[in-house]
Amino acid sequence: MGADAIMANTAMATAGNIPLMSEAFKLAIEAGRKAYLAKPGRVINGKAEASSPTSGISRTKE
Repeated sequence: MGADAIMANTAMATAGNIPLMSEAFKLAIEAGRKAYLAKPGRVINGKAEASSPTSGISRTKE
C-alpha cells in the first residue's frame, strides 16, 4: 500500500476522535474524485492564469 497508507493510518490511529477523522478522510477522497471528474478549469501552457484583474491593486505592507 505504500507510504500513503502509513500516513493515513497514523493520522487516524492517533486522532482524538477516530470515527470523525475517518469521516474526514472519506469526505476528502470523495471531494477529490468529484473535482477530478469535473475536469480542471482553463489551463494555458501548463500554467495558471489570473481570472481577476491585478492592475490597480495596492500591494503595500502593513
